[in-house]
Amino acid sequence: MRKHHGWLRHKLGRGFLLGGLAGLLLSGQAGAQEAAPPPGKAVPAEVDLIGAASTGPQADSVKGSWVDDGCCGPAWCGWVGVEALGWAISGQSVPPLVTRSPAGTPRNMAGVIGAPGTEVLYGDQAINGNMQPGIRVYGGMFLDAEKLWAVEGSFYTLFGGDTNYLSPNDPVVSRPFVNGLTGLNDSQLVQYPNVLGGNVGVTGDQCFWGLDVNLRRNLCCVCDSRWDVIGGYRNMGLNEGLGINENLTTLDNSLGYPANNNILVNDSFNTKNVYNGAQIGLGYMMWRGKWMLDARGLVGLGGTCSTVNINGSTTVIPASGAASTLPGGLLAQGTNIGSYSSSQLSFVPEVGVRLGYQIAPRVAVTAGYTFMYWTGVARPGEQIDTVVNPSQIPPGTLNGPARPAFNGVNTSDIWIQGISTGLEFRF
Repeated sequence: MRKHHGWLRHKLGRGFLLGGLAGLLLSGQAGAQEAAPPPGKAVPAEVDLIGAASTGPQADSVKGSWVDDGCCGPAWCGWVGVEALGWAISGQSVPPLVTRSPAGTPRNMAGVIGAPGTEVLYGDQAINGNMQPGIRVYGGMFLDAEKLWAVEGSFYTLFGGDTNYLSPNDPVVSRPFVNGLTGLNDSQLVQYPNVLGGNVGVTGDQCFWGLDVNLRRNLCCVCDSRWDVIGGYRNMGLNEGLGINENLTTLDNSLGYPANNNILVNDSFNTKNVYNGAQIGLGYMMWRGKWMLDARGLVGLGGTCSTVNINGSTTVIPASGAASTLPGGLLAQGTNIGSYSSSQLSFVPEVGVRLGYQIAPRVAVTAGYTFMYWTGVARPGEQIDTVVNPSQIPPGTLNGPARPAFNGVNTSDIWIQGISTGLEFRF
């Protein structure tokens, strides 16, 4: 009997153990079925913490300054910057404008190009080619959450491109030209013993500005860089002036004026160029840690409208009596004085690079280099005709060939290049 009871307890214990295991399995399956979402229902967003962090406002703390999970841009949505510029424009060519000769040089050879001892004091070289200070303001912003599209723009200008020259107090100073009646080199006296005293000054001024507005579209992006296609509009302007001014005092009457008369002779050549055109190119951006690189290459095609203004005058101020002014100086006479315009097709490429280093959460210091090329630009020195018919030099009257002449707007190609440094702010 005892043996039978032992066998029964063994069977009952084994049954309770199997039943308990079966209950645990069934309860686990039921919990799993209860936790699983119905078919077609999305997983709640909070479970995808890594994905949310890589594209949301907290991306900086997860991915650093670059967001590469479905986005093609930096963590910020927009940027503005200001830069100090040190740019130069290729110099303009001017003919010989001021010469001198040794004391004792015969009057008819004084300051004549090619005569023994003649030295060019100013001209026969490129001027206005020095580096100038300037400023550039730029900015941009992304247009979509994925940062595939962006709009950007900039404005830049240079100032301080003026030049000034005043002839020395030498015994013999002249202004050279080619005599239109003889075809030989000649000169107009500025200073010569017992005949004329005075000086000649040359002034040059320059103003350059530009702006562009572009749309960017991402082509491809990898973990810390992107390539964009850039297309937009550019406007540029270059205004320049060249003036040659004499302040003379007659010492005898051999020039056709009484002694002690004051004579002011002025020639001015001014040009204005305005470019409007479309441009297209590629841009590259890269971020690594606190460093940033922004580089671009653009090609522009458009039109340049050029205007040339030539003016000249001679004012005689007698020792007593009223002053009188006649049209015409030396290189600007009635035969070429006037306002002239032309338009031509222009080609404007640009290459630029900017390196930045983050010094605060939303601020970076930048340094860069820019090179631009502009075809079909009118410059003052290229509008000068050095052949002069001396018969029309005031107070004379034209007799013979009409020189100096204006035979159309002369243009050439220029470059603009230089360095920059500034600050960039992000938001």
